[in-house]
Amino acid sequence: MAFNVQWRSPSNIAIVKYWGKLKNQIPMNASISFTLSQSYSEMKIIAHPKAEEIILENSFYFESIRNDAFGKKALIFLEKVSDSHPWLKNYYFEIYSSNSFPHSAGIASSASSMSALALCIMSLEEIHFDKKIPKEQFLIKASELARKASGSASRSLFPKLSLWGELSSVDNSSDEYAIDISHQLNSFFEDIQDAIFLVNQNEKSVSSSTGHELMNDHVYREVRVQQANDNVLKLLHAMKHGSWNEFVEICEEEALSLHGLMMSSRPGYLLLEGDSIRLIHFIRRMRKELGIPVTFTIDAGPNIHMLYPKSAHVKIIELVQLEFPEYISQNRIIFDHIGLGPKRLI
Repeated sequence: MAFNVQWRSPSNIAIVKYWGKLKNQIPMNASISFTLSQSYSEMKIIAHPKAEEIILENSFYFESIRNDAFGKKALIFLEKVSDSHPWLKNYYFEIYSSNSFPHSAGIASSASSMSALALCIMSLEEIHFDKKIPKEQFLIKASELARKASGSASRSLFPKLSLWGELSSVDNSSDEYAIDISHQLNSFFEDIQDAIFLVNQNEKSVSSSTGHELMNDHVYREVRVQQANDNVLKLLHAMKHGSWNEFVEICEEEALSLHGLMMSSRPGYLLLEGDSIRLIHFIRRMRKELGIPVTFTIDAGPNIHMLYPKSAHVKIIELVQLEFPEYISQNRIIFDHIGLGPKRLI
């Protein structure tokens, strides 16, 4: 008899960035991210028992269309974790995946999709062994699995705010999995909005995997690791005490440092575009000249995440309509906000 499981898991946006990794998807530095709400992947797995444990097999469908490239990525991941989860070889997997956002929108689709896959594997493990796993342990194990597929995916398993990377001053922190730190979030930050401006939806000229590799011999590697770990502690303090100004300072320093690292790599490269720079100047003008509480962060691409409390939304959209009307008329803004984490659907 086949087993069905289905999960919805969100993407996340890092405030302190993870950039550079060691062996086995271990991060060079700790990172903190907001869990998003409206930007998510849904994944359904139908597990068909096999008569023999021979090889792992799957068929993968993205947006209802068979996608062998995605299927190969999923298979590589399943093979990687089958040493610790040998029962996976007992099944043939039909995998159906979809996103609530365009795949090429510059949102971390690997974070949402790979965390959803990890959650499905954990649910199948419960079914296979007919044993319920306590929730906290379930999510930690799913986060560890997700990390092996995509580092940022480890942070999508928890509500509101999560931290990945071991720091001696943060209890229970680990390089192996992310942890829930939502209890350290001041109520001021709980309604933070994320308006994602889609500057360019094409595939990046340099992949994040390549960018991570270039950190291995980066001239600023050691000082970057120290900067990021220091910023994690500063950010925790700011978010615990509701300090918006301190949050803005760290948020923008991290965003620009990330792209500074790309530009100063060997070879250096540039992912920001003209509109990326225009949006950064626009956001800073709104804050400095009009006193609007707004800031930005950027992932490894040209798209800009505009962050602000919900109370500022109406005024900000009025100004966006004046300065960037094409982004509204062409539906090139995804409006999101802090979310409550993944949800099991089946």
